[in-house]
Amino acid sequence: MYSVIIMKTIDLVVPCYNEEEGLEHFVLETNKVIASLPSCRFRFILVNDGSRDKTFLVMKQLARRFDNIKYISFSRNFGKEAAMYAGLRHTTADYVVVMDADLQHPPEVFPQMLEAMEEGFDCCATKRDEREGESFFRGIFSKLFFRLSNRLTDVKNPYGAMDYRMMTRQMVDAILELSEVQRFSKGIFSWVGFDTKWISFSTVDRQHGKTSWKFSSLFKYAIDGITCFSVAPLRFTAVMGAVIFFISLIYILITLIQTLFFGITTPGYVTTLCAVLFLGGITEMSIGILGEYIGRIYMEAKDRPIYITKFSNFEEDNTKESEE
Repeated sequence: MYSVIIMKTIDLVVPCYNEEEGLEHFVLETNKVIASLPSCRFRFILVNDGSRDKTFLVMKQLARRFDNIKYISFSRNFGKEAAMYAGLRHTTADYVVVMDADLQHPPEVFPQMLEAMEEGFDCCATKRDEREGESFFRGIFSKLFFRLSNRLTDVKNPYGAMDYRMMTRQMVDAILELSEVQRFSKGIFSWVGFDTKWISFSTVDRQHGKTSWKFSSLFKYAIDGITCFSVAPLRFTAVMGAVIFFISLIYILITLIQTLFFGITTPGYVTTLCAVLFLGGITEMSIGILGEYIGRIYMEAKDRPIYITKFSNFEEDNTKESEE
């Protein structure tokens, strides 16, 4: 009898933004790891997220050199979340890996991921223990975000959780059913459920190019992570309003008692000013939180596409199939 070896197919979804300098190096290094896993057939899905450099030209050159490279190029920059969603939509493999092109998500982890999948897990996700070159302030902010997110939302992620992961076809299909425009993939990965195994490693600074993530971008990303999966900020404003209301009642009663028994006294300027500034600040904060959620409703109600494709060699494959 002959044993039939079923080769697993794996798609690598790689969002790219201004990766001209390091994209070729990434593909070459990843191909070295792929060569050591002959039981799997890998395919790159490179997504150009409106890069301002020659990233797309490098993609086209790599696609001509390697037959396992597919690419999608957006009409403009739609963000990493849209790029990941676009890549996932074009996957057809048994397993799907989401990773960055700067080699801070090392392909050497593939064997560990495959072991986890063979153990029966639906997902093998990564988290970082240490990161070279990370500032103290940024590290504190990151820890604070994960603590707040885990307490305020229904999705739970360990500290240092990354987008870098391998998922089964079933899990990817479940993720694609969530088609909201304003996406927070870390939360979505957790929200859909499925059994996940976490593995950790230490990341290093990127060798080519510069990161496009600034502190302001990370702060906005953190706000998205909380507001996408929790209404806790709205509940906080309601509780704050109730607390201020009861404090105001107590203050009014004290003032009435003082007026009835001790006569009218001239109110202090500092007390009045502090009360006005405090209540004004609470009001502005409450309006801002409401505005954040209303803005999300507004954006989702427009039902705009998550991304727009300008070029793709997936279309070339479809054309060849139709001609045949």
